[in-house]
Amino acid sequence: MDEAEAAQFADPPRKWARVGAMAGSWAVVLALGAWVAPGFAAGGSDEEGDSRDEPASTANNAAWRYLRYGSNEDADRAEASLCDDASPELTPADLDTIRQAYADELGGITRVDLETGDPVQSSDGIMVAGTVSYIYQGTQRHEDFVVTVQENDGSFCVSNATQPDDEADQPSASEGTESAVDPKTVAADFLRAVVVERNPQAAIAMQCDSYSGITAQDLDAAIADWTATNGATTGYLNSLDSAEGPMVFEAEIKLDGDLKIETFAFQLAVQGDCVESLEGGDGLVKA
Repeated sequence: MDEAEAAQFADPPRKWARVGAMAGSWAVVLALGAWVAPGFAAGGSDEEGDSRDEPASTANNAAWRYLRYGSNEDADRAEASLCDDASPELTPADLDTIRQAYADELGGITRVDLETGDPVQSSDGIMVAGTVSYIYQGTQRHEDFVVTVQENDGSFCVSNATQPDDEADQPSASEGTESAVDPKTVAADFLRAVVVERNPQAAIAMQCDSYSGITAQDLDAAIADWTATNGATTGYLNSLDSAEGPMVFEAEIKLDGDLKIETFAFQLAVQGDCVESLEGGDGLVKA
């Protein structure tokens, strides 16, 4: 599988306790734009085996392979993505342990999604942030990772992989109890809750007291009506881009049904750590 096949926005909700600190580390990545891999079925595929065993040609591809294969029960290919002298903090076996823990919690895993950000140069190498989503029958769990990649004569390999430190994510006493929240993360989490997870109650909790426009219940009901017409449906968040200032976003969602695939455009406004309004959805949400 190459990067072209891996381009799809499927962003997951963040753990709210970690959003503040993660916002700083992801800010550069989000500003540069997102490179997103599609969902892949648990267990992997034997198709195009030769191409998957070739050296990675980009930093994103090296990081994607390591997280993809390590999280999808293909330890040999994950190991092959490592540099010869690499001793990563998170080994392929560790990635498999995380996957198995979520399989035990959820009752199984039917799909694993992967999202990575654009590479950022650092003193240790090329840093690629990524989020792996473990999915079972509409329920999702998410883990964030940072992969360090090295380049050698046009090929790329992984030298390290880590996870953000939960304790470091917590604000110190001198910082107070308030932490900065990335408005793009708030907007993405709101739409994912309804469109991807079909959990409107979680999205309702993200609505401001002064919320106006299309409610989480309205959007969920519209998707239910669309599903009744077009068969079993999977929802995706295709894109999320800044519009009028840093607190307003243009979003596109995709509904993939048995009989039809459609995309719909929305506009969200964020205020602090909550969503202030949702508009749009022409063709999906009834006026």
